[in-house]
Amino acid sequence: MLRSTYAVIHLPALLKNIRRAKRNLKPETKFLAVIKANAYGHGIVEVGRYLERTDAVDMLAVAIPEEGVQLREGSVKLPILILGVTDAAHNALVVSNDLTAAVFTPEQVYALEVCAKSIGRDALVHLKLDTGMRRIGVLDNAQLDAVLDAFDACPHVRMTGVFTHFAKSESDPAFTRLQAQRFEAFVARIRARGFRPVVHACNSAGTLDYPEYQYDMVRFGIALYGCHPDPRRTECSGLTPVMSLYTHISNLKTLPAGEGVSYGLRYVTSHPTRIATLPIGYGDGYKRCLTGKADVLVGGVRCPQIGTICMDQMMVDVTDVPDVAVGDEVVLIGRQGREQITADELAALADTISYEILLSVSFRVPRLYEE
Repeated sequence: MLRSTYAVIHLPALLKNIRRAKRNLKPETKFLAVIKANAYGHGIVEVGRYLERTDAVDMLAVAIPEEGVQLREGSVKLPILILGVTDAAHNALVVSNDLTAAVFTPEQVYALEVCAKSIGRDALVHLKLDTGMRRIGVLDNAQLDAVLDAFDACPHVRMTGVFTHFAKSESDPAFTRLQAQRFEAFVARIRARGFRPVVHACNSAGTLDYPEYQYDMVRFGIALYGCHPDPRRTECSGLTPVMSLYTHISNLKTLPAGEGVSYGLRYVTSHPTRIATLPIGYGDGYKRCLTGKADVLVGGVRCPQIGTICMDQMMVDVTDVPDVAVGDEVVLIGRQGREQITADELAALADTISYEILLSVSFRVPRLYEE
């Protein structure tokens, strides 16, 4: 039995967003879809399977080995890159599941060589270069030469790719150009040593705004799910939101003026008010910090959330909705009639980013997949 609170994942919207991105790309440019963190809250296995069926992407990316194993156990066969650090204890997991690790130190290469030799199959890796993010990656030529020496000494470790990550591609063209220049200098040094890896740097903003840096492959993350990294640009980006979030009215009551609502009685009615209770709260990922700030859609009408958002329930003012009834559909993210509420809108109210809003939708909210 399905909960009355659920998310709908519009899978064809993923393909629309990929097609939007590919308008900027050369036909031969490879396309990597980032589906880490449960596909940004959308469902990692379901999204991975769909993308594989559509034949729209060449590679997937996750953050940790366990996510890659989850995809393999879900029968996803596409190449999978692990973007984060793989602990040596997980090397066997990576090699045996045909996952591609990100490496940036000689020690990582040597450890993978031992593991790969013992298992009897090559370890696939992409070399991570730090050109300005200052998170992980090779920092300078001395470090790069040491890692390349390790590759020369480790015949069972194959460098199939090299990549960096733009830190401000949604807002700073000058710094993005600087990172690209640093990256290209590193890549030239790598090629001079005889390596021929797939080269990639563009994230979502880079893919949409800097086609000159598409190299051999691009990585599409948040934009895959319909949000631009710069929230001011989502509406004009041509991207289509993939997730909608719904609930239904569980109770209705009319309160006179002067009545407090919810924990702390922080909201007090100023006039006779029709109040709807909704079976969703911060336990479902609808953030408590949205208290008194957000709207929902009922009958195509924007209705303000009132009173403190609870763990499992919250209240909204539906005074302006004609013929409102228990069981009526409520849209928290998505479109109803002519109105729309986006993840970017909620993110602005919560002083965060769309990524966190989408990721916050918790495990107890069922996902329905539309193809």
